Amino acid sequence: MNWIKRITTISSFALCLCSVAAQSQAQESHYPDKPIHWIIPNAAGGGTDVLARLLAESIGPTLGQPLIIENKPGAASMIGAGILARSKPDGYTMLTGDNATFATNEHLYKHISYNPAKDFSYVGLIARFPLALVARPSFPASSIQQLIAYVKAHPGKVTFATPGVGLPHHLAMELFMQREGLNMVHVPYKGSPAAIQAMLAGDVDVMFLDLASGYPFITKGKLKAYALASAQRFPTLPGLATMSEVGIPDFEVYAWQGVVVPAGTPAPVVSRLNTALRKAVEDPAVRKRMIDLGVEPITSSPREFYDYARSESKRWGRLIAEKKLQAQ
Repeated sequence: MNWIKRITTISSFALCLCSVAAQSQAQESHYPDKPIHWIIPNAAGGGTDVLARLLAESIGPTLGQPLIIENKPGAASMIGAGILARSKPDGYTMLTGDNATFATNEHLYKHISYNPAKDFSYVGLIARFPLALVARPSFPASSIQQLIAYVKAHPGKVTFATPGVGLPHHLAMELFMQREGLNMVHVPYKGSPAAIQAMLAGDVDVMFLDLASGYPFITKGKLKAYALASAQRFPTLPGLATMSEVGIPDFEVYAWQGVVVPAGTPAPVVSRLNTALRKAVEDPAVRKRMIDLGVEPITSSPREFYDYARSESKRWGRLIAEKKLQAQ
C-alpha cells in the first residue's frame, strides 16, 4: 500500500509541475497584456531620455502595449539600476543603462546596489555615442599631433574637462594620456552642458565630447575638433577624421547604451523584447533621427550584449585600477 501512496504522491506532484509550466507558458504566450514600465536612470530631457522616447514610439505598437517612461536619475544610474534589480522578472519592467551601469560603476565605487553580471537579463544594445577630441577655439594646436607636442612641452599645465568622473569621456582621455605619455589636469563637471560652457568660456582647454552633445558647437566652429574615437567617420560629420586616420591607431571609445530586464525573466519574453527593440532601431525613419541626434544605431542579441558589457568591464577595470580612479 505504501508504494501505491508514493506513486500517487509522485503523480500529483508531476501534475502540479505540469500545471505550473502550462500556466507559465500561457502567460508568456500572451505577453505583453499590460503596459511596460521603462526605467530611465537619467533626468528627463537628456540624451538617454530622448532616445528611449523615440524608440518607445515604435516598440509600443510592435508589442501592442504602451511603454511608460519613468525617470529615476541619480548616483551614476545606480538608483534606477537598483530598482530594476529588485523588480519582478516578468518582462513588465525594463531599464536603459550605459557604460557606467554595466561596466564601470563596479570598479569606481566601493559599494553598488546591484551586480551587473548577475542581476539582469540582457536584452540588447541600442546605440553608441561617438566621442570627439575637441579644444577651445583659441587653443594653440591645429592638429592632434600639435596638441600632443604642446601638452608634452607644458606638462601639468593643460586642463581637460569631463562631464563626470569615470564616464566614457573621462576614461577616453585617461587612455589617450596613457597611450601618448601625457600629463594633463582633470577638471570634472556635472554633465556635458556645464563642461561645454566651461570650454566656450576658455576655462578649460580640451575634452572628449560625445557628438550628441557637441555636434552644433563643432559644426559652427565654436569648438575645435581634432578627431573621432571611432572605427569610422560619422555620416553627418564626414570631414572629421578618426583617431586612427590622424596617427593614433586602434583608439576606439564609445558611450553606449542597452536595455535589460531583471534576472530570471523568461527567455521567450527576453526574445520578444529583443525582436521589438531590433525592429525599432532598424526602422529607417528611427535610424535617421538617431543619426541626426549624433547617435549611431546598433543592435545585438542578448548574449552579444552581455559579452560586450563584460568585456568592457574588464577593459576599463584595468585602466581604472592602474590610474587609481575612484568616484564618490
